[in-house]
Amino acid sequence: MYMIVVSRGNGEFVFARTLEEYQQEITKRHEEIHNLEEEAKELRAGILIQQHAGKTLQQELKRIDQIIGSLKKDIALTERQMQEKELEIQATNLEIWIKGKEVATHRMRLGKIVKTLAVKEGRPLLGALVSQKTLSSLFGEMEHLNRLQKEILLSVRLLKTAKQELEIKKANADERKNELEALNDTLHARRGTEEQTKGDKQQLLTITKNQEKRYQQMLTEQEKKRRALQEEVAEIERQIRVVIDQSRLPHPGSGVLGFPLPNFRKISCWGSDEENLKDVNCLTQFFGDTDFARSGAYNRKGHNGIDVRADIGEEVWAAEAGIVEGIGDTDVGCRGVSYGKWVLIRHPNNLSTLYAHMSGISVAQGQSLSRGQRIGASGKSGYATGPHLHFTVFATQAVHIETIQSKVCGTPMTLPIAATNGYLNPLDYL
Repeated sequence: MYMIVVSRGNGEFVFARTLEEYQQEITKRHEEIHNLEEEAKELRAGILIQQHAGKTLQQELKRIDQIIGSLKKDIALTERQMQEKELEIQATNLEIWIKGKEVATHRMRLGKIVKTLAVKEGRPLLGALVSQKTLSSLFGEMEHLNRLQKEILLSVRLLKTAKQELEIKKANADERKNELEALNDTLHARRGTEEQTKGDKQQLLTITKNQEKRYQQMLTEQEKKRRALQEEVAEIERQIRVVIDQSRLPHPGSGVLGFPLPNFRKISCWGSDEENLKDVNCLTQFFGDTDFARSGAYNRKGHNGIDVRADIGEEVWAAEAGIVEGIGDTDVGCRGVSYGKWVLIRHPNNLSTLYAHMSGISVAQGQSLSRGQRIGASGKSGYATGPHLHFTVFATQAVHIETIQSKVCGTPMTLPIAATNGYLNPLDYL
C-alpha cells in the first residue's frame, strides 16, 4: 500500500492515500456532479418556460432571478468538477510514482543480470566456460547462462513496457492539468456573468423604479431605437459595393466550420420534437427571409445570421482557426438595441464569423485562435428577448469594422458592417 506524503529531502515520496481511496473520492465527486447536473437541467428548463411568459417587469425580474439561480448552480457544478479533476491529478501522480519505482526496479534487476552474465567468478565469460572440469558442469554452466539471457530479454521487455506506461501516465497528467485550467477559466467566467446579471437586475430596477409603466416605456423606446438603428446600418450597407469572388469561398455544404456551441444541432427548436430538444442548442431563428422576418422583424430585411439557443454563461467556441478581427459592446453606445457584446473572427478560408449577444468575451483583438478555442460565454446582451447566440458568416472581403455616429442613439457605436451580398447562410458551412 502506498501512502501519500510530501517529498522528503532525499527525494523519496510517501503518499497519504492509496489509489483505492483516491478512486472512492473521485466516485463520490462524480455522483455529486451528476446530481448538480440534474438540478441545473431543471433550472434551465424553468428558464425556457419563463421566456415565453408575458413581457412585464415582474416576469422579467423573475427571469433574471432564475438565471442568477442557474448560474449559482453552474458555479457549484464547476467547483465540484475542479475538485474531481484535482483528485484525478493526485491519483495520476501516485500512479506515475509507482510506475517510476517499477521502472527503476526493472532497470536495477537488468543491470545485475547483465553484470552476472558478463563476468563469471571474476573472469571473462569464455574463461568461465573453459574452466569447467567436467562435461556435466560445462552444460550446467551453459544452461545457467542461457537462463540469464532469457531473464535479460524478459527484463528488457518489462522495462520497455513500464517506460511506455509511465509516458502515457505523464501525458494523462498533463491533459488533466490542462482540463483543470480550462475549468478554472470557466469558473472565473461564470462568476463574472453572475455579477454582471446581478448588475443588470439592479440597473433595470433603477431605470424603472420598480414600476410597470416605466418598464413598458423602456421596452417601447428600445424597440423604436432598434428599428431606427437597424435602418441606419442597412442604409450604410446598401451603399457598399463589393464584387465577391465566389471561387475564393468554400463550397456550400463543405462543413468547413465547426459548431460554435456544445450540444449544437442544425434543427429548429420548434416542432413536434420540441420536448426532446430541451437540452439541445438548436436553432430559434434561421437565416434570411424567415416567417419572423416577414412579420416585420429586422425591418423586413431578412435575418443576417442564425440564432442558436444557449444558456447564459455557456462556452462559445471559434468555428475555425483564425485571427480576432475585433471585439466590441454596442450596449456601451446604446443599450439594448443591437449586438451587445460581439466578436468577429477572420479565417484563412476567406470566411469571417460573428458571435453576438455574449455575456462575456475572453479574447482580444489580433489574437490567433485555434478551431474550437473558447472565445467567451453566451448571454442576452444587446437586443435579445432571451439568452441565445447570434451567429453570422460573412465573405471576408465584404465585411469590416466601423464606428458609426448613430443619429438614433446620439453616440458612437462600433460594430461589423458588410455589403448586403456579403452575408452568407451559416448552415451552408457548418
